[in-house]
Formats: sequence, C-alpha cells, structure tokens
Amino acid sequence: MIRLAVLYIENQWHSWNIDTTDDYCHDHEFRNGDLLITFQSSELIRHLKKLNQFRNWPEIVDLESFDKQMTQEGKDLRQLKKWSMLETLKYHNIAESDFKLSKSTIMQFLGDMGALYQLMLDQKPEEEVRFNNLETKINKLIYRRQLCGIPINMTLAENLCSDLEQQIYYVKNTLQLKYHIFNPDNEQWQREYLKAKGYRLIKSPLFTFKSRRNDDAICNFMYDMIRNQKDLDSLLFMQSHWGGKSKAYPKYLGFGTITSRIILREPSFQNLRKSNRKVVVADALHKLLYIDYSQFEAGILASLSDDPKLIDLYNKDIYEDLAKIVYGDPSKRSDAKVIFYRYMYGDTTLSPQAQQYFRKFDKLQDFKEKVDKQMLEESRVGTTNGNFRTRGEEQVTWALSHLIQATASLIYKKALIRVSEELDRAKFLIPMHDGTVYQIFYLWYDTVKPQIERIYLEEFRKVCPKLECRVNTKEIFE
Repeated sequence: MIRLAVLYIENQWHSWNIDTTDDYCHDHEFRNGDLLITFQSSELIRHLKKLNQFRNWPEIVDLESFDKQMTQEGKDLRQLKKWSMLETLKYHNIAESDFKLSKSTIMQFLGDMGALYQLMLDQKPEEEVRFNNLETKINKLIYRRQLCGIPINMTLAENLCSDLEQQIYYVKNTLQLKYHIFNPDNEQWQREYLKAKGYRLIKSPLFTFKSRRNDDAICNFMYDMIRNQKDLDSLLFMQSHWGGKSKAYPKYLGFGTITSRIILREPSFQNLRKSNRKVVVADALHKLLYIDYSQFEAGILASLSDDPKLIDLYNKDIYEDLAKIVYGDPSKRSDAKVIFYRYMYGDTTLSPQAQQYFRKFDKLQDFKEKVDKQMLEESRVGTTNGNFRTRGEEQVTWALSHLIQATASLIYKKALIRVSEELDRAKFLIPMHDGTVYQIFYLWYDTVKPQIERIYLEEFRKVCPKLECRVNTKEIFE
C-alpha cells in the first residue's frame, strides 16, 4: 500500500508519499490499493469520477473525521467554529504559527499532513482498532454514495425555495416590528438573548431555541427562522451544485461529530424539516425505504442503566409517558423528547415536574452518578468500542449524553455495514442519527424490506438485550 498525502491547489492535484521523503508529484493517477490522506474528500471523489475510477477505488482518509476520532476533543477544547486543516496543524504544533500555504510551500504542507496522520495513528491504539474495523467500512459505503449522488426532484426544490423565502420574510418582519429585534441572524445576539433570559445553552442556539419554543414566543420565532434558513440554503445548494438537474452530491463525513455521527454537508439533507424532505425521490423503477429506530437513545439509556422501570416504559413508550406527566398531554411526545435530551445533557434548569419525573428511576440516577464519577476520575468517557471524549479543566455535564449518543452511533454503524455487506439490493442513500434512507428496485422491495428490519433489530438487541426493540419503516422520507 502506498500512503499519499493529497492536496488540490493551483488547479492541480499534488501528492506526497508519507513513507519516503522524495516522492512528490502532481496530477497523480491514483490506483486501487493506494491510501489517500486528504481534507478535500469531496473534491477528490469528483476527481476520481472524472477519471472513471469506479473499480480502481483507493482508500480515502478524511483528515477532519480522522482528527475528531483520534484526538477525542470536542469543540469546547478547540474553541473553533469551523474545522480547518491549517489551524489543526498549528494546534498540534506541526506547522509554525506563521505558516502560510502557497505554491512554494505545497510540499511542506503535504509533509505536515502526513505527519499529522501518523501522529494521530500512533497515540490512540484503541481508536486505530475501531478505525480499521468499523470506520474504514463506513467510509467505503458513504464515499460510494457520494460518488453516485442522491436523486432529487429539482422542480419541487424550486417551489419549496419560494415558500421558504416567504416564511423567513414573515418571521423577520414580525421580530422587527413586534419585538424590535433587527439582527436575529447574528449568532452573538442569539447567545446573548439566551443568556439574558437565563436559558442554559444546550448543544447550540438552535437546539436551545427549540427546547424553549413552547414558553417563549421569541424562541419559537427564532427556531422557525433558523430552521427555514437552513432548509433554504440546502435547497439552493441542490440547484446550484454540479451534477445536473436530477441529483445532489453532498459531502459525507464518516466521523462528523465527537459522538461519531455521519454528517452530510452541502447540502445538509439530515437537517431538512420533515415537510421539505419530499424533495428526495427514488430513481426510476425504484422505491424509497426509510427505516429508523424507535426511542433509540431512550432505550439505550434504559438498557445501560439496567433500570427496570425505564425498561418497562420503553416497551410501552417513554416519551408519551414523560409528556403525560410533565405536560398532562401524551400527544406532546416531540416536546417530551427534547426534555429527555436536556436531561441527558445535564440541564439543571428543567421544570420541577420534569426533575421529579427522572428522580423516580433509582437505578438510572445511580448510573448517571457512576458516569459522572468516571468522567471526574478518568477525564474521559466512551463506548465499548472506542469513541472516547476527553474533558478540559472545567467540570462538564455532557458525560451521560456522550456515552448514550456514541453507543447509538456504534449500533447504527454496525447495522449500516451489515446491510451493505449482506443485502446488495438495498442501496444506501442518506444516513440519519437513528435511521437510513435506502432505495430498492420495486420488484425486490417486499423481500428486502424485512431483511433490513431484521438486521437493524439484531444490532440493537446485541447491546440492549432486555428491550423489546422496535423499528419504524416508511416508503417516503418524511
């Protein structure tokens, strides 16, 4: 295997053999068996498509994903809004603080990329095992799909853009005229508003607005504005991106978050509101299958804590029970789900009813204390198969959330891999946090569907054997 650091700059591809010191070239024709180390995986995949390298497919390591996995550091430690190759090299003391990428420093930059890859490979042996046994298989799956694209109804996308523009205009107009808010798009203002209201920031301003939208009119407007703007950006990107008028080609990141979620960018299909997901269609003579886990993270928490009351509720419906107790209305299931996530994230500002609800699960409380204690003693928490997250000097509240979400990612990725290896008639399209969009030739649909369900359930039961595990399936992505 030849290991090459790969960079696209000055309208050319440049590569550097990281195992030698004199093997540099540009416009390299990559071969089957090469290991390509890059932070430009989307551009590289487009290049391979131009070369028609569908069979001679090299292995690709995306350095952004690799860095997130191997260093085990969340955004709180990096304090960067957006990942950057150059800033990462400087952060790891590989590149000098005043280094600038230019035509004359290409070879040095490629060498630094190789040095970063080797550094991360050497320092976390447990993550190297996970990468080789799990993440490389996921990468092959997602990069193949990135190469082929996702079928899109472009006419519908155009119509949805018009609707979203009107909705965004209405919200901004209301915020300006009624509430005298003139810069709602500014993230700094969003954070200051939440802080002034005494709302603890959970994950992001968007998630915090969502969690407060029922009792704060401004939060409700802000949530709608941000969600609609994100959908509009994604739909516009579908129409303007390369690839013609029938498909979109998002960037897939196999280890896109610290909990190892697969992330799609440009456009972000995963964050589309349900009403706008209908833009995703199947190829001719194919049907869509959307499968997702029922109460996925709630079930994992019930199983890992081995709390019999919570396990029994999962076998009915945890979110409906929580909605009934907190809101007096079991139909407010989606709002109860937000409360559940806030609890996992250590939010101490939950309502008295919500706090009282979780206190009744004795073994759950013991488990949460055990996880928090492990974080204090070991300064990290992870799954049975790597995916640790380390903490800085400050006390953290996300230990339980990371454990549950990382375990969910592990179960989900194993199900993805099994379907890809055992059912070649199921064509993977879009990964969600707890579900997947597949497309299947219509004559095979009724045969393949139960096989996919079986695999997803088996992988869930391996980790959560006491649960009556369930999945949901639909023929539409909504």
